[in-house]
Amino acid sequence: MARRGLGDELDDALEALMADPKGPLPGVSPRLAELLRIAGDLRGLPRAEFRAELKAALVSGAEGERSAATVSVGGRPLATLDDILARLEEMAHEPKMVAHDVRAALRDLPEKTMRFLASLNRCTLGVSRFSGDSHWERHPAGDEMLHILEGEAEVVTLTEAGPVRSTVSAGSVFVCRRGLWHRVLPRSPVSMLFATPGEGTEHSSAPDPRREAGRRRAHPHPGGEAPTLVAHDLRAALGGLPELAITSSTTAEEADAAVRTITALDQCMLGVMRYSGLTPWERHPDGDELLHVLEGEVDVTVLTDDGPAEVNVRAGSVFVCPKGLWHRQRPRPAVTMLFGTPTATEEVSWADDPRVGN
Repeated sequence: MARRGLGDELDDALEALMADPKGPLPGVSPRLAELLRIAGDLRGLPRAEFRAELKAALVSGAEGERSAATVSVGGRPLATLDDILARLEEMAHEPKMVAHDVRAALRDLPEKTMRFLASLNRCTLGVSRFSGDSHWERHPAGDEMLHILEGEAEVVTLTEAGPVRSTVSAGSVFVCRRGLWHRVLPRSPVSMLFATPGEGTEHSSAPDPRREAGRRRAHPHPGGEAPTLVAHDLRAALGGLPELAITSSTTAEEADAAVRTITALDQCMLGVMRYSGLTPWERHPDGDELLHVLEGEVDVTVLTDDGPAEVNVRAGSVFVCPKGLWHRQRPRPAVTMLFGTPTATEEVSWADDPRVGN
């Protein structure tokens, strides 16, 4: 039997956590259990938000020549707990300038499992594959985005007026509103990209989780508006949408005409657009920005304290631009994009370096 590595152990632990968030970690080493416990305390975040970063750092460390993981050789740890704490402190302040290939992440992903890609504001961004009915769940801390990549399903949402059934199919986006119980009933095997709030997520296998003893009523969505529970077809949204050729003389009206907004995801606005040409610098002080390339390719430049970071994002990949960092995009030569942008305090600049004078 092949020796199980740290990556296998972490995979098992993370899948067990997702299946039963309140349960213990089965079959993990004491050091791994301790690491998962201290990581949450150190970063002050729910487990779902640091899980992907933690795994990526530890697995890459375990596979490299200079390991910083909690595995041991001959009974001797490759790193002390202090080393790991120091690494986690670095991770807490390191923006991840990496594009994630969604199709590659789904490749060889077993049924009923998830793979975590990045953090997006208070959400965990990841992919999943499943064909069986899900349990009920709700997210009191925020909205959840489901982007169906393959297959078709019915999302059942429990509202004050009764259950709402929404059909979601490949190429559509559905937002489950804050605090509402919902479940996914696949009609065929489903693959999806999701953004799920990690804090306070509740699960239930009861026929109606609202009637379970001890359940507290979730806070309604901000503003008290009735939730819109429909799937949004991205292909239909892109139909007839012109390609915007961006220049420094492009007006706000011209840009708005080339963007089709879909729905809100907490403080972000989800939308689609086609464009070419170098964009102006922009930044979003209130949150991260999601860029999901549907067609084409784009180079994203992000200004960090250590200098410009260049990220190439191709069709089928996602990139999260960290909160507050100036960035711009250069399509090669044109790109079609699904975006999630915090728009309330967006700043835009055509300066060579927008940080000068700010």
